[in-house]
Amino acid sequence: MAGSIMHRSGGFTLIEITLVMVIAGLLFAIALPNMGALSESLAYRGAVRDVMSAAQSARRQSARTGEPVDLLIYPERKALEVSGGRIGLQELPRSISLAVTSAAEVSPGPDVAAIRFYPFGGSTGGDIEIGGPGGGGTLVQVGWLMGDVTQTAMR
Repeated sequence: MAGSIMHRSGGFTLIEITLVMVIAGLLFAIALPNMGALSESLAYRGAVRDVMSAAQSARRQSARTGEPVDLLIYPERKALEVSGGRIGLQELPRSISLAVTSAAEVSPGPDVAAIRFYPFGGSTGGDIEIGGPGGGGTLVQVGWLMGDVTQTAMR
C-alpha cells in the first residue's frame, strides 16, 4: 500500500489549544482595565438620570397635588429624595461628586439642600453639579420662574 493516505483523528493539537489560550488571555488583559472605566461611566450616567427624574417628579407631583414639593439633596451622603412623594431616599454612586446651590431658607438643615417646586409652576431654583469620571460633569439647573429642569455638560 504505497499510495495509502493517513487520516488524522478529530481533535485539536496542543499547539492549537495553547495558541487559543494565549489569544484569549491577551484579549482579557486588554478588556479588564476598560471594564472599570465603563462601570464608572455607567454609574455616572445613572446618577444624572436619577437626579433629572427626581426633579421632574417633584415638579409634576406639586402640580398634581396643588402643594409645594421639595427635592432634597444630601451632597455629603450623595443621596436625594422627594418630600412626601413616591421617591424615598435614593443613594447615588459613591464615585460621583455632588454640589448644590439652592435657597438656604427652604433647606431643612445644614447637611441638606432643597429645591422647592410650587403648584403654579415656579420653584426656588437651584443648580446641582454632578461630577463624573475624568473630571467632566453635568449641571442640572432648575429655573425659578418656570420650574423647568435642564441639563448641560460641564467641562
